[in-house]
Amino acid sequence: MNLRLIGSVLAGLLACGITLWPVPYEKVSLPENPAGSTWFLLGAVAGLLAGYLLKQKKRVPVLAVAGGFVLAVLGRVAVETSRDPTSHNLWPFEVAIAGVIGLGAAVVGVGLARLFQRATAK
Repeated sequence: MNLRLIGSVLAGLLACGITLWPVPYEKVSLPENPAGSTWFLLGAVAGLLAGYLLKQKKRVPVLAVAGGFVLAVLGRVAVETSRDPTSHNLWPFEVAIAGVIGLGAAVVGVGLARLFQRATAK
């Protein structure tokens, strides 16, 4: 297994999980909570890291970080539904929202990494 790929997925997982996991489910709300912008910023940092770790085409590090975001939400859903099966009735939407935020943030971060790599290569 590629340790750099695992590290990139882990960076995305932590970028989402650090801000998501401590907040009680009842209080998670993107419009009222600045967590969405924090997720995006941390996701961009994770994308920057993944862009340096993974030298493949742009889509590999982007999908690794976005996959980490999805895993963070799936982990939360799994833990909380084991306690209360009715707590996440709309979990597919939660996963999709996290994936979209992670994807957008990763595109920005990986794009910055590629720009820095090109600038320093000359």
